Amino acid sequence: MMKNKMKLISLLTSFALIGCALDVDNPNSLLEKDLGDPSAASAVAYGGWNATLNGIGYIMIANAVATDEVVWTGSRDAWRQLDKGGMKNEYNEFVDGAWPYITEGRWMADKAVSALEEFNSAGTLPNDQDLVLAYLTKAMVRVFIADMFDDFVFSNKTEAGTPFGDAGMSVLYDEASAALGKAAALASGDNVVKVNAMKARVAHAKAVWGKNNPVDTNSPYVNAGTSDAATALAAMDGDYKWKMNYSPSTVSNDMSWQINGRLEMDLVDSPAHNNTKGGDPVPNDLVTGAKDTRFAAEEAVFRGDYGGTDYAPITIVSAREMHLIIAEGKKAGGDDAGCIAELNKIRAYDGLAAYTTEDAGAALQAERRANLFLQGRRLQDMYRFGVSSIMWDAVEKSAAGSFFPIPIREIRANPNISQ
Repeated sequence: MMKNKMKLISLLTSFALIGCALDVDNPNSLLEKDLGDPSAASAVAYGGWNATLNGIGYIMIANAVATDEVVWTGSRDAWRQLDKGGMKNEYNEFVDGAWPYITEGRWMADKAVSALEEFNSAGTLPNDQDLVLAYLTKAMVRVFIADMFDDFVFSNKTEAGTPFGDAGMSVLYDEASAALGKAAALASGDNVVKVNAMKARVAHAKAVWGKNNPVDTNSPYVNAGTSDAATALAAMDGDYKWKMNYSPSTVSNDMSWQINGRLEMDLVDSPAHNNTKGGDPVPNDLVTGAKDTRFAAEEAVFRGDYGGTDYAPITIVSAREMHLIIAEGKKAGGDDAGCIAELNKIRAYDGLAAYTTEDAGAALQAERRANLFLQGRRLQDMYRFGVSSIMWDAVEKSAAGSFFPIPIREIRANPNISQ
């Protein structure tokens, strides 16, 4: 049994899936038969999970440097292009470099679901919560892809997939919701909270996608995911956060390495570098007028030692985000007082003075920026709220609403794509 599990761990950590350009001579592919062993179900689920975490780390740093959260401070010109707001270059080496990892995560997540569903149907699945994890992983990788790409393709080993197209990317949110619906039927314990929180996150993200395709700064607020957010909040313990945890024994976080290790990027205008690296300044709190302390608090977490510079965690969903989703629903419905009341529940977590006479829209935008820092939400908000980074310029910057294209390695390998 242990031998089979170790084979699967080897398969799930090193099976190279680069879009449709899989190396069919990879000897690890010979171990795929072991995916039929029910005793390895947990290894399969966690293999998909770790591959997804790895891929998200790679694509998140490429996305983050294009926002006002992270600033390029190093020497690689492709990072500079992103820092200046240039999103649409299929030759950008760091988007291209992230592609094998995020596509591998998607494939591994789907493979885990299909394998564990077979075990469950046959009555041989040892723990159905492993299947819940697989569904959560499948949903999570889809929402990150849909949030960060203008187009994508699901290939299967040597079988080239067909691109979704710009207008078709929203179907990934529907696929994520379908996976979460299946997870909800099985979830127990804390997985119930995670599933409901992810359902709220996916519904809200899909609605935000609609505000950026095309960009609608005149009516940027959405009312989506509020009931699932309330359900999740009711079961959350205080300032709840579910995080992607990286470690030397699992996978590393490329965003963490680029910022904490290689120093190719920095977090906003960071005190860690004596405010000398440039970038957008930390915003002031709307009530006190002083710098918002929550950015420094989150920076301290990101720079903490988790076994080295490469392993900072990433928050997936939180109680704060559930409050934000509910608050935005109220704002979208014209209930500014209800929006402010919900935002004050978040401020209470940090002992901050409550909003009183502040504008509800400005307060909501400020709270989203502070409480979703380094979680992959910022660029979507910048576009729909009409916010710019001081690093963007007219030469490099892509049009508002632009996200990543399918990169050149997939274009060259996939006959279904024409450049």
